[in-house]
Amino acid sequence: MRSTGQKKKSKVGAGRNRTRLNEQVYKKGTLMFIEGEQSTEMFIIRAGSVRILKQEGDKTVELAVLGKGSVLGELSLLDHQPRSATAQIVEDVTATVIDESTFNKTMKSIPSWLANIIQVIVTRLRNTMKRSSDSIVQKSVAGVIKILLLLYKNESVEKDGVKRISLTRAKEAIASTIGIGEMETENVLLHLILKETILINKDINGTEFITVIDPEVLTIYMNFLRASQRGAKLLGEDLPDNAVDLIQVITETGNKNGSLVRPGIKKIGVPQLEIELQRQGKGKNIDLDALDNLVDAKIILKEQSAVTTAHQTHKQTALIYNENTLKKVMALHIWLTKFKEEIIF
Repeated sequence: MRSTGQKKKSKVGAGRNRTRLNEQVYKKGTLMFIEGEQSTEMFIIRAGSVRILKQEGDKTVELAVLGKGSVLGELSLLDHQPRSATAQIVEDVTATVIDESTFNKTMKSIPSWLANIIQVIVTRLRNTMKRSSDSIVQKSVAGVIKILLLLYKNESVEKDGVKRISLTRAKEAIASTIGIGEMETENVLLHLILKETILINKDINGTEFITVIDPEVLTIYMNFLRASQRGAKLLGEDLPDNAVDLIQVITETGNKNGSLVRPGIKKIGVPQLEIELQRQGKGKNIDLDALDNLVDAKIILKEQSAVTTAHQTHKQTALIYNENTLKKVMALHIWLTKFKEEIIF
C-alpha cells in the first residue's frame, strides 16, 4: 500500500512541474499579444487580470477584463488566423501557455466527433468576428484617404514625374491618427487598390511606396463615403444619364463661347448651347427634362432677361455654372459604379 501511494504522489508532482514549465509571468502594462499578429499560443490565467481590446474605426474598445481561470487566445491556436484582439495586462499575470504541440497531443486523445464540433464552433465564431472587422475597414476608408491626401500634398516625393508616398510613413500616420491595426490598414489599402485609386510598388531598393492615381477622384471617393455614412448623397449623384450628357455639352459650349462672370463661373446663352448640340449631331432642341434636372439640383442657374428693341421685347435665357462643380459631377458619374462596388475581405 505504501509503495502504491508513493507512485501516485510522484505522478502528481511531475504534473505540477510540467505545468510550471509551461507557466509564464507577464508584468502590468505589457501585452500578451496584439491584434492582427500571427501567433498560436492559448493562455489560461492562473493569477492577475487581462484587458481585451479591439479597434473599432478610430476608437479602441474594451471588450472584456478576464481574471483567474479565464482562457484567451484559443481562436488563433485552433484556426491559425491572426489575433482578433489585443490582450493588455492590467495586473501582473501568471498564465499557463498552451502551444500547438501540447494542444495537438490533447486533441488526439478526444473523440473525432468532438474535435469536429470544436472546429465548427471556432469557424462560426471567427466568421462573426470577421464581419465585424470588415465593418471596421469600411468605416475607416474615408479617414485613410484623408491621410493619404495630406501626405500626397505635404510629404510626397516626385520621381520620374510621379509623386510617391512612403508606405511605411503612411502606415505610421494611419496607426497614430485612426488607430486601426496592421491587418485592417492592409485591408483598407487593398480596398483602395481594388477601387483603382492607388497603387503600391517598390523602388530599385525594394522600398514600397504608394502612388495616388488621381487625387481629385480620391477626394470625390472620400466625400462619397462620408456622405453615405451620414445617409446623404453628393451633389448630382442621382442625376439621370441624359442630364449628365447635357452637362458635357454645356461644358464644351462654355469652353468655346462662354463668358467669364467671375473666376470659375461661366455663362452661356441657350442659342449657343443649341448650336453646339447641332454641331455634335444631337439635334437643335435642348432636352428640357435634363435641363430641369440640372436646375432643380442647383447645378445650373437659369437666368432670364429681356431685351427691348424698337419693335418688341425679346426674352433671353442664359445658363450660369461653376466649372469645377460640373467637372466633379461628371467625374462622380464616371466613377459611381466603381465606388458602389461591394468589396468583402
